[in-house]
Amino acid sequence: MVYVLNFADMTDEERAVAVCLQGIVNRSRKCLLIDADNYVSYVSGVEKISIDVYSATQKFLGLLNGMAVYKLDCHDVGINMAATYAAATDALGVPDVLVSKFADLGLSVNVDLREIDGSNAERQRKVFDLCYDKLNKNGLIHQVVNGNNFHIRLRDLGICNRWACVYTGESEGDRAFRQYVLSKLNKNIPVYGWNDDEIAFIKDISQFGDYALPSDWSLNHSFFGKSDTSLKQKLHGNASRVPSNKHYVALVVSDGDNIQWLERDFAVTSSYGQRLETDCSYKMSWTFSPSLVSVCPAGAKYIVDRAKEDYFISGVSGIGYANCLSYPRKYLDEFAMQTAIAMAKSDLSVLCMLDNVAETADEKSVVDRLHCFTKFDTIKGGIWELDPDRYGSGQGKVWWSDGKPFVSVRFTLWYPTCNMADVTTDWLDEIAAKVNSMPIAPSSECGYSVVNVHPWTMNQQSVDYFVSKLDKSKVELVYADELIELMKKNVRR
Repeated sequence: MVYVLNFADMTDEERAVAVCLQGIVNRSRKCLLIDADNYVSYVSGVEKISIDVYSATQKFLGLLNGMAVYKLDCHDVGINMAATYAAATDALGVPDVLVSKFADLGLSVNVDLREIDGSNAERQRKVFDLCYDKLNKNGLIHQVVNGNNFHIRLRDLGICNRWACVYTGESEGDRAFRQYVLSKLNKNIPVYGWNDDEIAFIKDISQFGDYALPSDWSLNHSFFGKSDTSLKQKLHGNASRVPSNKHYVALVVSDGDNIQWLERDFAVTSSYGQRLETDCSYKMSWTFSPSLVSVCPAGAKYIVDRAKEDYFISGVSGIGYANCLSYPRKYLDEFAMQTAIAMAKSDLSVLCMLDNVAETADEKSVVDRLHCFTKFDTIKGGIWELDPDRYGSGQGKVWWSDGKPFVSVRFTLWYPTCNMADVTTDWLDEIAAKVNSMPIAPSSECGYSVVNVHPWTMNQQSVDYFVSKLDKSKVELVYADELIELMKKNVRR
């Protein structure tokens, strides 16, 4: 039996309470679900009963340890402080305007977080330090609280797992607090959520030996997580059936590390989602987070089972988003092992990574770090997205480790304005012409190209048009694993 709270029917204050309640309840019994987006589609074979947040609180009153009162405000970190306090003590986080209603249900005030003063970083640190001994150090929620960029979602996962929940901007005080929190937690742990500055955020997380899972729009992970589900892709490439004497091109869609996109927009037909009702006559490879099978296994299975001619590879950079070239070397072997295990569970054999091209200057160091991954038989090789030029800074360069190629993006379908509406056919024609001009040279690295497809810039119609302009007499589209296998077989080094 599953109790279902309708997200649309609640006020923001009630939604905040529902997410907190869900985290506490689902720790002991996976029975509280919030109906929003596509999540109810992942639940079958059980009775669903609609319930409101007040009735749900009354039903599970015995699991709650009073209230943690805070002000719900899109500029205030009180909601994160309440989530951390709830994770440690099981106190239900309640916005101040609802205190009397929940007091009528039998809950007394355990702590009033409005009384804690200081900057956002200082206030969060006081709660973090207060709760530290009772917190689980194997994960972190980093949920944005910044005006228009504000989400009530996700925190149930941290509360369920007894993880801290924080938000840090890019001021000196905020970054110092971010680094303080990361220093107090274990290594090779997931940081769920997102931030305002991707580069600085991932840099800090990577340097502390942790990885990010973009998920600030996610819901219900406390309900769906912890499953033994394994995925099986419907198709894999077959290099032996690929025509000879062509220039081989793999279209690889980026940003599949973004689990909130996968479980929400990607899983349904949209302008940048899974190919369900569009042209499936050509081969595409999509990056896909191997962590999704752990945090939302039903959603992961839903996606893979409905795939037609799409092939999935691991999103950056394996188990989670990190810069592997700046990751502390002493922690990288564990990161790679977690990646290999998660990829195998998700039936993924090609690893996509994201770094800055400047970090690849030391060839010996690069190969040493790649060996952390290529020593696993289940990882065939990889695709490398290299900044700063919209993933195309590697210009097709290939790094080899244990006889396995890591192929950098040569061309990128990422429009400079980052606006899907701005994409023109002239621009697509120009890139298609560059691909058509590449040599037919199966024995050389220049005979193979990875074309990055940026989902926030390209819709499927634009990709269809681009493919229609490729010279089929010269260019052969292949899956990413076919590209890897063809290079291993044919390229002379």
